[in-house]
Amino acid sequence: MLVFKRFLPLFVTLLFLAGCEKSSTNTVTEEVDENSDEGNDDPVAEKDLILVFTKTDGFNHNTKDECVAMVEKIATNQNFDVVVDDTGDTFNDRSTLNQYKIIFFTNTSGNTLNATQRSNVENYAAQGGNFISNHAASDSYGHSTASSVSGNGKGVWDWYAENVTGCSVRNGPNHTSSGFDAVVNVENQKTEITQEVAFPWNDSEEWYYWEEGYLDDSFIEVLQVSATGSNSYDAPRMTAQYWERPDGGISFYTSMGHAKSKYSDTAFAQLMNNVFEYMLN
Repeated sequence: MLVFKRFLPLFVTLLFLAGCEKSSTNTVTEEVDENSDEGNDDPVAEKDLILVFTKTDGFNHNTKDECVAMVEKIATNQNFDVVVDDTGDTFNDRSTLNQYKIIFFTNTSGNTLNATQRSNVENYAAQGGNFISNHAASDSYGHSTASSVSGNGKGVWDWYAENVTGCSVRNGPNHTSSGFDAVVNVENQKTEITQEVAFPWNDSEEWYYWEEGYLDDSFIEVLQVSATGSNSYDAPRMTAQYWERPDGGISFYTSMGHAKSKYSDTAFAQLMNNVFEYMLN
């Protein structure tokens, strides 16, 4: 008993020191845990949304699947999500439409949107939204000033030709034969669009005519196709153009994209990849 009493103070001291050491160890562990949790709380960056619009109210090129496949490959490279609309329903709600970074009108034709939907597109543009369009998209909403443009939608929505495509294809004749061999060259250099595409570019396409159609002066012709015949409308002409709009958005149009095979063509896919990257960055 005397021995126990003699060493009791030492025993109590050891217990106290052990408790302090344990408390200190726990505190350090909690700090490490808190620091490690900070990194896990960072939000994951949301992907950009791209809308691919394929509705037709006229001639249907039936290139939807091929075009979507091309865009999805580009999406994998550039990390964005793709939504496809062939009804126009996405255009019903203004706030929904404004979520998209780019709207791609691919081979649309005719009068595809109602008045409310058209108004929502104009609002989207005013917010700095971006447009890509190709081939028959210039056969939607032909501009009222075009002397050789007819068909469903002409004069209904001139804003579209002035701001989205920058053009309306002429009628009678509209274009060369399908698969017509011609040469594409850079008319006005825009590196963001033309990089890694080899020029001159020998290409087969259904080349559109613009004489007596409509070409908007705001757009800059970046690519030009060589003469495709002896008629005045066969002269060298625009096959791709763009406009960096005052509202902060970008509009790009190319007349290429008639055949399904075009969307797996290496040069065309590179061109379109460039355009997406240009608008997303």
